[in-house]
Amino acid sequence: MRLGGASIEDTSAVVAFPAEVDIGNADLVLDQALQHLDNGAPGLVLDLTTCEFCDSSALATIDRAQMRATALGVPMWVVLPARGLVRRVCDAAGLARRVAIAPDLATARAALARPRRHAG
Repeated sequence: MRLGGASIEDTSAVVAFPAEVDIGNADLVLDQALQHLDNGAPGLVLDLTTCEFCDSSALATIDRAQMRATALGVPMWVVLPARGLVRRVCDAAGLARRVAIAPDLATARAALARPRRHAG
């Protein structure tokens, strides 16, 4: 079982999902995301570009990462290709109603690089 990679840029930490995410490895992917958040990443990108299969465990991973990011005040984006099985699963689950979706990594990074408005 091979996990995707993780990297850090000035504007974000990126967690690349592996080709398949299911109950067997979803916690490992979540651990990577939470570690970045807990270590002070200024933004988080979950990159599903190379993910070809996911089940509800992957969706729960995204939701849990979003909850932690929100609690910490850290913006998070999910890179989700326009087509494919993973996109259909995410669309059926209504993922776009819960998290910010970008079509590619460059778009997500650009969104995180933009200054955020603070309420108040």
